[in-house]
Parts: sequence; C-alpha cells; structure tokens
Amino acid sequence: MQNSRNNKAYSKSERRQAEILRGLMDNGDTQIKELAARYGVSLMTIHRDLTTLQDQGLIRRIRGTVSAEKSLVFESSYLFRSRQHVEEKQRLAKAAIEHIEPGNAIIWDDSSTTYQVCDYIDTVTPVTVITNALPVINRLHNTPDIELIAVGGKYNRSYGGFFGLATENAFRSVHVDVALLSTTTIQGLSMYTQDEQVVRAKRAMIDIATKKILLVDSSKFHFTALNYVADLTVFDTVLLPRETEKELTDRMINGGVSVQLV
Repeated sequence: MQNSRNNKAYSKSERRQAEILRGLMDNGDTQIKELAARYGVSLMTIHRDLTTLQDQGLIRRIRGTVSAEKSLVFESSYLFRSRQHVEEKQRLAKAAIEHIEPGNAIIWDDSSTTYQVCDYIDTVTPVTVITNALPVINRLHNTPDIELIAVGGKYNRSYGGFFGLATENAFRSVHVDVALLSTTTIQGLSMYTQDEQVVRAKRAMIDIATKKILLVDSSKFHFTALNYVADLTVFDTVLLPRETEKELTDRMINGGVSVQLV
C-alpha cells in the first residue's frame, strides 16, 4: 500500500515538473512564487521540483526567477522526456522486440519511448530500420546487421527528429513489416499529440505498416493534446506497463483494443 502511494506521488511530481518546463519554454522567465501559486503547492515543493530540473541542466534560477536553460531551450523537451519513466520504457521496448522477426523492415518514430528499443534490437537482427529520429540514427548507424535508412526533412530540435513534406513522402514511398510508435497522450480510446507535423508523420507510418505496435508509458494518461492522430484499435498491440490503472486497461479492452501488459 505504501509503494502505491509513493508511485502516485512520484508521478504527480513528474507531471508538474514537465508542465513547469513546458511553461518556461513557452513563456520565458517566471517568478518562483508565481509557480507555487499556479500549481497550488508550497515554495518548498516548487524548489524541490526546480532542483530536479536544474540538476538535469534544463533550467536556471536567478534571484527568485527561473527560466529554461538558454542553450537547451529547444532540446529541453526531448532531454526531459528521455529521462522520465526509463524503467517502464525499457520494459515496453523489450516487449516490442517480441513482435519483430529477423529480416523485418521496421519503421520507428522519434519518441523517447521507442528509442529504448535500441537496447534490444540486436537480438532480432538482421533487420532494416527506417526512422526520422536523430537519436536512433546516431545510436544505430554502426550496429552490425542493421540496414539503416535515415529519413530527412526539416529538423525539429524539440523532438530530435525530421518532419515535413519530404519526411512524409519518404515514408509513403516504402512498405514495412512493423511500425513502432508512441504518443504524447491517450484520451479515451484515441491517441493525440500537440503538433500537426507529428500527426502527419505518425499517420504516414501507420499507413505503410503491416503490423502496428504502440508503446505507452504511464505518463501518457495525464496530459491533454489538441490533435487527433488515430484510434487505438488501429494497432495490432498496445503495450502498457503492468502498473496501469485497471480502469484504463478495462476501458481499452472493452473498446476492442488489443492490450498487452508488461
């Protein structure tokens, strides 16, 4: 029971830190007292959140104000996401490997969740990997038995990936065995994201894949996003952490979604 309470507190703290970082990236310098009032927590709690962000090199504090670190203002979002829920993401990635066979062609999105598949991909080689994600390209470019196809386009530092018309056209020029995707958020029985260019890239990946796998860590149920991407039923399997609230998994299963808890 104590562990359950601690997990919930940890998740709430992570969500608040993510929201603080997004606000700083959008709005610039902010008074620390304003943050405490905005989130309805004590100054001590806000300072703990800011210490966590500062230790990761994402923000800086000067005389009662806080701002996103200038040299990382674009990269901050990807850096922050890549450091959250790592153990969950690794479990999801390991489970995703079970859906890949040697000889498969795989398309792979720019998410920090699917990035973790890099740790396990050598267990199913030889494979072809097609991706717009620069961190994946950097990680796999020298890996034996992987034919790597790097898809270019307009580089977005916030996402660590390439997007735009050139990217989408490149995706739609091929057909793949497996698509590995994640999402900004799950609302109801659908996936959403905030950026239209990301929507178009993910839809292109979905359209060209025989098998579609969605990796969803527990943070994806606690945010909202504007743009609809796809219904969860389009995926052959939706991988979820075993700690996911039963109400959420039951809703998906009752809605016809193929769920695998890992």
